[in-house]
Amino acid sequence: MKYDPLEESKDLKEKITQLQQKKQRLENETRRKLSWENRKARTKRLIETGALAEKYFGMEDFTIEQREKVFQTFSEFVKKNKVR
Repeated sequence: MKYDPLEESKDLKEKITQLQQKKQRLENETRRKLSWENRKARTKRLIETGALAEKYFGMEDFTIEQREKVFQTFSEFVKKNKVR
């Protein structure tokens, strides 16, 4: 079989295209995993915060409006005294 540079060039271009597609798939997968991990962490924080609010403020029987009032009452204080 004779060496054909055109055929080798086509093969290399095809491999480059395949590798670029694979790279894109891996980047997309990485972004999806990171997004999922961020959502998971946020959900955990929200649940923990809600549990602490119920524990310290006895908010189990409050309506959403009543809960919001409690948080509005303490909002400025918490923002001003944030531990950094």
